[in-house]
Amino acid sequence: MNWKLLLLFVSLAAFVSCGGGPKGDAEKLCDCGKEIVKLLNDNAPKADIEAKSDECDKLYDEFKDKYKDDADKKKEFKDALDACSEELEKEFEAAEEKYDVANN
Repeated sequence: MNWKLLLLFVSLAAFVSCGGGPKGDAEKLCDCGKEIVKLLNDNAPKADIEAKSDECDKLYDEFKDKYKDDADKKKEFKDALDACSEELEKEFEAAEEKYDVANN
């Protein structure tokens, strides 16, 4: 599970997309990631965390497909995503460590 979530956050930092516009879509994806962090911090069941991760992956794929043919929107999405993903990755790592301690 850990590698899958980490891959999602790395992917967030590496790609681009759009929803109510590229910035709005990036915000939706960041919010989804924040929900994973919250689940980890709340020591939620592994199944809930994996379900949310799958939801975020699906959302990412939708945005990736949405912007694949528009370089400008793709870049706008990526820039907005980069703005939140660095901080989100730090929060995720701390939450994951806390979760691992609580469940091992």
